[in-house]
Amino acid sequence: MRIIVYLLLSMFIGLFTAKAQESKTTTSNTTTSVSISTDGDIGFTENGRTYFSISDSDDTYKVRAEFHTTKTKKIRTYLLEELGKEYLTTSGNRQKWIRTYGGDVGYEVRLDNGTLKIRLDKELLSSGMVNKFKIITQNIKAYTSGKSQEKYALEQAEREAEQVQREAEQKKREAEQLQREAEQKIREAEQLQREAERIKREAKRKKGTR
Repeated sequence: MRIIVYLLLSMFIGLFTAKAQESKTTTSNTTTSVSISTDGDIGFTENGRTYFSISDSDDTYKVRAEFHTTKTKKIRTYLLEELGKEYLTTSGNRQKWIRTYGGDVGYEVRLDNGTLKIRLDKELLSSGMVNKFKIITQNIKAYTSGKSQEKYALEQAEREAEQVQREAEQKKREAEQLQREAEQKIREAEQLQREAERIKREAKRKKGTR
């Protein structure tokens, strides 16, 4: 009977370990729908007010920005360096980059004096192209907000560290829950063992009275 209990304990402990490992290794592969919005990110520089809105969901990435008109020229130059002229159309002070895939718009960038709009269809673009636009967005945001690249990188690293800490705390709570479940299973196994021994004693007693 003790062998049976040891086998049950080994199974429960193995189940606990497997669940913990599975929870750890699948964290980065989560595919549930996620929408991140930083709508209303307002700052003030020596040249006036800036506004940045970023919306990042499973299938779209959208940016809307307002900044001082004196920064438009440098942003225009930067976008030309990054996106080129192949998909560019110009009307007065307005620049527009639109790239289509089979008739569907993959990305659209609109730049006017003091305003910028970006829209990506992530289902049409490669992950590399999406990441490129995210870097473009963050560089423009850092420039319009007056932050240096070093300061922005530091803030970004701090945010990522906080996110990692939150995930670690969540995994710790999950592991503690799994441990409690394993301990419950052990108690149930011990109870089964006691019940089995009681039944065995009862059977011997009945056998002895015959």
